[in-house]
Amino acid sequence: MKKKAVIYARFSSHAQTEQSIEGQLRECYEYAKRNDLTIIAEYIDRALTGTTDKRPQFLKMIDDSKKKHFEYVLVYQLDRFARNRYDSANYKAKLKKNGVRVLSAKENISDDASGILIEGVLESMAEYYSAELSQKTKRGVKESLIKGNFIGGYTLLGYDIVNKKWQVNPAEAEIVRGIFERYKNGEKGKEIIDRLNKQGVKPKNSNKFTMNAFARIIRNEKYIGKITIDGILYPDVVPPIVDERLFKECNIKMDEHKHRQHDSKSEKPYILSGKMFCGYCGAAMTAETGTSQNGHVYHYYKCYGKKKNNADCNKKTVKQSEIEDIVFGATVDYVLTPTVIDGIAKTVVEKFNAEIEKPTTLIAYEKELKTVKKSIEKIIAAIENGIYTSSTKERLLALEATQEDLEVKIAIEQSKQIKPLELCDIKTFLNYFAHKKYENDQEKNEFFNSFINRVILFDDKVIILYNTNKRETKRLTKKEISDITSGNNVDNVKENSLETKRFKRVSCGCGEGI
Repeated sequence: MKKKAVIYARFSSHAQTEQSIEGQLRECYEYAKRNDLTIIAEYIDRALTGTTDKRPQFLKMIDDSKKKHFEYVLVYQLDRFARNRYDSANYKAKLKKNGVRVLSAKENISDDASGILIEGVLESMAEYYSAELSQKTKRGVKESLIKGNFIGGYTLLGYDIVNKKWQVNPAEAEIVRGIFERYKNGEKGKEIIDRLNKQGVKPKNSNKFTMNAFARIIRNEKYIGKITIDGILYPDVVPPIVDERLFKECNIKMDEHKHRQHDSKSEKPYILSGKMFCGYCGAAMTAETGTSQNGHVYHYYKCYGKKKNNADCNKKTVKQSEIEDIVFGATVDYVLTPTVIDGIAKTVVEKFNAEIEKPTTLIAYEKELKTVKKSIEKIIAAIENGIYTSSTKERLLALEATQEDLEVKIAIEQSKQIKPLELCDIKTFLNYFAHKKYENDQEKNEFFNSFINRVILFDDKVIILYNTNKRETKRLTKKEISDITSGNNVDNVKENSLETKRFKRVSCGCGEGI
């Protein structure tokens, strides 16, 4: 029975078109045919970047995976799925939980430990180059702002854009000043909105005023002549319409009247979830939080077996930040050394290049070209033997035209093909990892997902299994044990109702299980 798959495709808003989607779909369908997969649906996001997860069809696909109707998500290349390593790992984990795996049509990656490593390196490289592009874009924006130019986006009520410059529209500017004055003098936002809509006044980017459109005017610093991007103030780009004192008074008033929502801090990511297991009973070390009487929140990992009252397991609970730091430090010390970098680079290049396949279209063109060349050789041989007629000449000219056409088609197809990886390029990228400062959980997560396969935790040692098929053991000192165990030194902690994730026991990918 054929396995079912869906295709996810997208193109970003710059330098790509609808034809990009058609090309992605064609390659995905060819891959599905070669690998005996049945495509049951397509999810397509148009003019949306992969650096954000705010993609309607992408999120629908993730949600639909819960229905268990398909087993694979097929993408043209991994950077079509996401160029953000953290989001990629997060959504792949969600798909994996639903029994769904991501496949790349152009990057044939196996499911063993070296395949996981290759996938991690390729995704990280995609994010790295995306970040480089972002930096270049930011430099271009900065230069435009220094010159006082409009950098794109929607314009504001009160302004026109003339020759790439912001220019005050006198009639609209009076309306804007009236909005600020009325709000400062006590008129409610809803009353101002109703008045503007009755008068037929419209924001520049919508058909009528709403509370959001009203708030965007009150909050927008451009009305006092300020643009701030990445912490840099550009004061001479937009001419002011209202004075700074009036602007501040209105913003204070809006702060006082808006409905405050309870703080909903996002959960601290547990970057070893699904990778760390108890060394005594084999159960997953799952994410937990607890709150003390003074309101302090604690984050830790707890053995799922012990949590379910397994009498044979006495594994101590461990603090999240301390154990993650220990595993991260050990991994950096092991992985990011010249010898290991050389080995990883060689594995990635050999494995990846060995699995590059020519598409069926290119194979067909090359086969046809070979046949045409043989026919031309036969006709030339016949001419040399004195056989030359008008039909011979016409046939030769037709074959030569066909040969030229095929050579062009082959050149176009070859230009589309993914190039083999070079050893020096992979080493350069891995050295980028080696010299990078890992300052937050997201950056650590991209590193963990690329190199760590499984962590086995005892009270006195940590066994780390890498995607490089190597096994590293770190024995903890008494101080490290004291620092990471939290079961006996957190007073009056009440366990929160954090959903505990249960993970299936899986092979470590290198022939060594618990």
